[in-house]
Amino acid sequence: MSSPLQEVAATSPARYTPPPAEMPLAALAEAAPAAIAPGARIGQYELIRELGRGGMGAVFVARDLRLGRRVAIKFLHSGNPEFTARFLIEARATAQCHHDNIIVIHDVGEHGSQPYMVLELLSGSPLSGVVRTGEAMPAGRVVELMVPVVRALVCAHEHGIVHRDLKPENIFLTDAGTIKVLDFGLAKVATEPGALAPGSEPLTPERLQRMARGEEAVPALTKQGAVMGTLPFMSPEQWEMAPVDHRTDVWAIGVMLFEMLAGQHPLHPAKGWEFMNTAVMEQPFPRIRSVRRDVPDELAALVDHCLIKDQQQRVGSARQLLERLAPLLPGRVTHRLRADQCPYPGLGSFQESDAGRFFGRTREIAAATARLRDQPLLGVVGPSGAGKSSFVRAGVVPALKQAGESWTSLVIRPGRQPMQALAHLVTGLLTESEATLAVDLLEQREAAGRLRAEPGYLGAVLRSHARQRGTQILLFVDQFEELYTLVDDPAERLAFTAALAGVADDATAPLRVVLALRSDFLDRVSEDAYFLAELSRGLFFLAAPAREGLRDAIVQPAEMAGYRFESDEIVEHMLRHLEDTEGALPLLQFAASQLWDSRDTGKRLLTSYGYNDLGGITGALARHADRVLAELPAQDQILARALLLHLVTPERTRAVMPLDELTELVATAGAPPVDGAGASAGGTRAAVGRLVEHLVNARLLVVQTGEGGTTVELVHESLIHGWPRLMRWLDESQEDAHFLAELRAAARQWDTRRRPGGLLWRGEAAAEARRFAQRFRGELPLVQREFLHAVLAHDTRAARRKQTLVAGVIVTLLALVAAAAVALVLIRDAQKEAVAQAAETERQLERARQAEAAAQIERERALSASDELARNNDLLAANNEELIAAVQAAEKARREAETAREAAEDAKNEARSDRQRAVAKETEARAAETRAQAANTRLQRLLEQERARVRRLEEQGTSHVINDVGLEQ
Repeated sequence: MSSPLQEVAATSPARYTPPPAEMPLAALAEAAPAAIAPGARIGQYELIRELGRGGMGAVFVARDLRLGRRVAIKFLHSGNPEFTARFLIEARATAQCHHDNIIVIHDVGEHGSQPYMVLELLSGSPLSGVVRTGEAMPAGRVVELMVPVVRALVCAHEHGIVHRDLKPENIFLTDAGTIKVLDFGLAKVATEPGALAPGSEPLTPERLQRMARGEEAVPALTKQGAVMGTLPFMSPEQWEMAPVDHRTDVWAIGVMLFEMLAGQHPLHPAKGWEFMNTAVMEQPFPRIRSVRRDVPDELAALVDHCLIKDQQQRVGSARQLLERLAPLLPGRVTHRLRADQCPYPGLGSFQESDAGRFFGRTREIAAATARLRDQPLLGVVGPSGAGKSSFVRAGVVPALKQAGESWTSLVIRPGRQPMQALAHLVTGLLTESEATLAVDLLEQREAAGRLRAEPGYLGAVLRSHARQRGTQILLFVDQFEELYTLVDDPAERLAFTAALAGVADDATAPLRVVLALRSDFLDRVSEDAYFLAELSRGLFFLAAPAREGLRDAIVQPAEMAGYRFESDEIVEHMLRHLEDTEGALPLLQFAASQLWDSRDTGKRLLTSYGYNDLGGITGALARHADRVLAELPAQDQILARALLLHLVTPERTRAVMPLDELTELVATAGAPPVDGAGASAGGTRAAVGRLVEHLVNARLLVVQTGEGGTTVELVHESLIHGWPRLMRWLDESQEDAHFLAELRAAARQWDTRRRPGGLLWRGEAAAEARRFAQRFRGELPLVQREFLHAVLAHDTRAARRKQTLVAGVIVTLLALVAAAAVALVLIRDAQKEAVAQAAETERQLERARQAEAAAQIERERALSASDELARNNDLLAANNEELIAAVQAAEKARREAETAREAAEDAKNEARSDRQRAVAKETEARAAETRAQAANTRLQRLLEQERARVRRLEEQGTSHVINDVGLEQ
């Protein structure tokens, strides 16, 4: 592999220094080079280093200070204004041609008296480094190299430009595998008539023969209007100084084709000016079959047709040449399909057998195969739907096999057990070709175990097989992202990448590894630093096909079957709706396959009516899938929903599911009860089997059978991102999808470690598991089901223990609350009694006060009576008996009043005692209330402590589950 310093200029002596006779432009260097050296500033460019120097000038690596890129600057050493003008013609002519296979001219200018041209900086080597005299190249490789050159000529000729100096030194192979045509310095606008130098005569055959015999001097072929070109590749019209056109370049292509196929020039062993003598002879050029008999018929006829001396009989144009050369590219089969054979794969991938109908990737195939010649590991990276699998299977692999070299392709997918996939591959090779090693393998360990222990073992087996068969081996790892979507064990992933690195360890070995990887998973490769470093050297980014490639992918397959589109507007409409769509190619081919079903077999047309009836591109896929589901019974639609959701990973990629496991997962999903019992398991499994078969026939699923059993997957990821119904289902079940992925990982770890209780989920994880069990309608695999049941049982027991503890606390609390309530009742009763007693005491005191008042009245009356009696003693003396009686009565009244007063005093004392007792009881009630409040406060503190302890237990359980899941991941 060349360094980035190896560059583009055809004038660079580091690549090609022709002898003076082969340098017709050397005489144009009429002035010495100006003082231009590394470090000089030329406009916005800073010179870094010189790449090479020739008769015309020098080429430097420079830095574009404005755009921050490296470029190549080509300076012309000439003070001749006419020559400077021709140099600028080169720049302007080339700048008109924007093509992947023509070197880009960024800028043109003059520095002092020196014109310069700023070119893209290329890294690689010229074709002259590949073409070696005496070494014939495989026909496929020759076509592979020359088709891009012819494409460049088609672009140039359409702009009215003829190169006039095509040769291996002017064709550059970049390290990225791209081919560039350089140095249109001899280009001449085709509409300009050729002009002879004043006083010069045409170089007729007779004059050329006299020059060859030395009878006439050879003219200076570098004057204005004289012959311009490189002798071995000049056409007869150039020798005769006749007008040139695009067929002059066709002649040069024919010479290069002949030279690469035969390992020598058609006029070998002619040298120098000897080409002048033989190039104008009436005899035709030698036919390629006269030197090499195994050249394919179509290619041999094309080479001979390019080398017809009469311009009118030569291949008419570069486009005609391309139309005949492109079908001969490696892997391109030119047979016609049967009229009833659909030329489109629908949503499925192209296989190697489909190489003849695989279109739209010609340039990318050529670039990839070129990279594989020097790169042992190639990573084809691109977005979903870019067609990576088809590109390798139907493009790269057939191209290698058709290039004249012996290649064997082996294809694997990582799946859920990537090391087992490699073990099956190794076992098959050993059983087939290395019996002694197979015996040794069986005596030591299983193949998978040995591959884990010895990463280089896979490479050793493949190299041995390649040497025994005398072939080269290409190991294609398809769907490489499955290593990250389906494999949870990092050790398994690292073992797999280590084994692949051991295969692709040396470019000189007969082994190549190609892997197809979705671009959004490229960062996941970083977990294996060594493998990432190796892969980084061989990254091949496959973008979605360009518009031209998409057109070829739908038009050319139909033509192979003898059909055409009724209107070009159909094709344009399909392209307009898909050119900015992710995953356009599979959608396009699916729509084309649907359109094929409604073709007009009588007129052999793909009709506008059929396309309109299809509904165009955007709805074709969704409508087809919806129609397929609508045809299903209601119960099968429920099963289909469960089935399709299981075929999508949480990352929304295709999941490859073993058919048995998928059947078990879906078998009971939505199964209705029968007479109060569950549906028949056997009947439901049979229904799932019929559903899978129906969806396969409808081209929505694909079933593959290998050594590991039968697997099922969605036919293409476009269904995941382009079918609204499935997208809605995925949104609805996204939570369940993530949970199921975690459940599978946790259950596998739990079962592997002999089901310890410590790995069971707790806390919030267990609560989520319970919620999932309540809403999930399907059936889980045995291990997952048992793990879930164990989690729920453990959670139930923990809940019961928690409930018992809480119940005890609650009982204690209730007892305390009851005691407080009783105390409160007693307090309230005592308060009521005290209030009642106080009221009664007040009433008694009132009665005592009333009695005392009555006694006081009686005393006053007695005193009044006594005074009256004293005043009337004299008056009543006469009647002693009445007086004595009155005295006695007064005395009696006095005694009764005294008695009443004493009674009142006793009642007052009793009331005072009752009031004291009431106050004592009220004080006692208040003390009981205080004690109840203290008990309630202590109860609240105990409850808070219990809640904190429960929270700590739950947090410890959740943390333990998280740690377990983290270990699994």
